[in-house]
Amino acid sequence: MGRKPYQHIGEFQGWLNMLRISNSPTVVSNAMVGLAFVIQGHTAFWSERITPPALQMLVPLTLIVVVLLLLYFAGMVLGDAFDVERDTIQRPDRSIPSGIITSRQAWSAGFFMVGLAILVAFGISIAAGISTSCLALSVLLYTYLHHARFLAIPLMGLCRGLTIIVAVSAFSSDYFSQSVWWYVGALFLYTAILTFIGTYENNSTKKTSGAIVLMVFPLGVAALAQGSPSPIVIGIAVAFCAWMMFAWKNFRKAEEGSKHGMHTLLSGFALLDCVCIASLGEYHIMVIPALCFVLTVASHRKILGT
Repeated sequence: MGRKPYQHIGEFQGWLNMLRISNSPTVVSNAMVGLAFVIQGHTAFWSERITPPALQMLVPLTLIVVVLLLLYFAGMVLGDAFDVERDTIQRPDRSIPSGIITSRQAWSAGFFMVGLAILVAFGISIAAGISTSCLALSVLLYTYLHHARFLAIPLMGLCRGLTIIVAVSAFSSDYFSQSVWWYVGALFLYTAILTFIGTYENNSTKKTSGAIVLMVFPLGVAALAQGSPSPIVIGIAVAFCAWMMFAWKNFRKAEEGSKHGMHTLLSGFALLDCVCIASLGEYHIMVIPALCFVLTVASHRKILGT
């Protein structure tokens, strides 16, 4: 599709919109959960050593955040490229139908980011490369099947859940624990519920928004990651519940309620991550997901996340 003569925004803004960059802090937040599990795993793995080796965090964490962001952005771009014919009729203001960005540019950028993410991941480790390849495959499957509602919901959940696996594998496969897999499941469930509600975003979210009550299940898993929750964990969990109630109230509004409701749920990823990290006792790391939450909420005021 070529460019059209009428363009209301510039190409740079068009790319930002298509990348859904306002949601990207939640990906960083997910990576920080992975780091929290790595710290716990490192401590447990070397517990019999009097002086365990130092955990090298900066380089693997930076690289894996880049990998996860590349795959997230690729998924957004490829999804819009795949939907161009539908969007030409239903959402002509999007970047590709409006002519701001061409389909060829979108397809090329999307596949380039997928390839680069896999290449960088294999540069970190074989385990990171394999897990990233699995995530990339899930992203591509979702791109192709995202209009098949009951396939799209578990696929999107799988994509989010795999971010934790990719993040931990960037350090060592020795750091996986039962708690990691439980939180992967929690993130899968949270994402699946969000996606279920989002599939009805343009028509009947008032009916489906009741599914928000199911968010107590991923919350429970996150809060109990290390046994009995501390007062800090309970406090953040209460804030998470209040945020979910705010999302539900947004969905009940007549005008633009579904958009604000979805934005609330999307930023909720970072709050859920805060609960999990706090339950692991890694409070110094929790600061970053908290900032990611604030940044996501603020960014949604400028760039739509859905």
